[in-house]
Amino acid sequence: MKSFTKQIVAGIAGGLLTTGSMAVWGYPAAALPQLEREDSKVHLTTEQASWFASLTLMMSIPGPVIAASIYEKFGPRKMMLVLTPILCLSFMATSLASLEVMSTMGLAQIILLSSRVAQGSAVALLISILNVYVYEICGLGLRGIMVGLSEFWASLGYLICYFLACFYSWDKVALIIPVAVIIPSFIGVVISPESPLWLARAGKAEEALEVFKKVRCNETEILLDQKVASETKKPQTCCKSLQILTKRCHLKAVVASCLIFILNQFTGFSIIAIYVVHIFDAAGVGLSPQWSSVIVGLFRSVFAAVSGLILHRAPRRLFLIVGCIFTGVANGIIGIFFYLQYNGHDVSSLGWLPLFGLALYMTGYSGSVGATTWTSAVEVLPESVRSIGFGLGITSYSITAFLLSKFFVDLKIIMGLYGIFWLFSCGSFVFALVTLFYIPETLNKSLQDIRDYWEKH
Repeated sequence: MKSFTKQIVAGIAGGLLTTGSMAVWGYPAAALPQLEREDSKVHLTTEQASWFASLTLMMSIPGPVIAASIYEKFGPRKMMLVLTPILCLSFMATSLASLEVMSTMGLAQIILLSSRVAQGSAVALLISILNVYVYEICGLGLRGIMVGLSEFWASLGYLICYFLACFYSWDKVALIIPVAVIIPSFIGVVISPESPLWLARAGKAEEALEVFKKVRCNETEILLDQKVASETKKPQTCCKSLQILTKRCHLKAVVASCLIFILNQFTGFSIIAIYVVHIFDAAGVGLSPQWSSVIVGLFRSVFAAVSGLILHRAPRRLFLIVGCIFTGVANGIIGIFFYLQYNGHDVSSLGWLPLFGLALYMTGYSGSVGATTWTSAVEVLPESVRSIGFGLGITSYSITAFLLSKFFVDLKIIMGLYGIFWLFSCGSFVFALVTLFYIPETLNKSLQDIRDYWEKH
């Protein structure tokens, strides 16, 4: 029973840190509607706003690959202990831009964008190790559910931003989130052990065995995980980490993980999460755009929690395909609304449709696609390439998310909102097909099973 408790505590610590990290990505949804107003004490132009929204995603492009080699050198827990205070302080630093002296000196916008760079750098290194840490700290019995809940923790970060923006100014939100989320996560990491699989890979057999005894439920599971970890040599540099990808079976596994992440973005998640208030404002749904975003965020969090529990026993591929169908249909519905609006049709009686479409989208995304993406992207990777493979996957995810969010306004001009949502509808169905024909099933598969699969296919 104690082993389950230790696994759960470590999983919650990693989850709260995921919430804090994703709050960084969701913060523009809370801040930009205020910062873009002409009467705002700190005003951002359209160009500055696009950078404010996308800088953290841009910083995540090189970060995960760098993090993969640092991860293997120092271990995930040490990285989390160093990076969490940096994330906390850089988030709080955002509020400094609201000081009158900063505006007088012309430094307000510089502080806003600089703090986003610092936040993005910390998140870039954190996000690629959090799921891996939770995956490695948990045994087979809890691994699926704890990693599956990553989408819930991520959705909570966005929801907190949406909710706080209804009551507080952007600078106060930047102070509340670190205190409420990031500091508690740091305490959780302090009392949690290092990854036993990393300790075994690092040649620290005695330390690994001690941790295995604390976080594994039976001797068989300890011996199996020890065997797999001890057979894997620990790469010392980024170059050496990349060299192991020359093996065909490793490369195919990493391609599968990257495809999962890239196609996840083409369901439209980042655009919807970051620009949800703007989308509701353009739709004119009747409700406050801020409260409409909270409703959508609640849908996402509820279904993310449910999916985390279901994913513990659900076939990954089937679950993901069903979710992609939901997001594909939802994007298509929203696209129809904006197409009718663009062509001058009276849509006053259809104000409910965008809210319904986004709620349906979050049902499919958080109820399946989000959680399954993060779970499967880890599970499809053999032990020997998990760190570098997941890092490359996150990099692919970040490149796609950055490009879509940075050029959202340009895409809106070229394609219209309806065209963007129809693009995401097509992306969702392509994701379903790729899952059906290329991504392996990982439910109840051991580390050895995953290795054997890629060597045979």
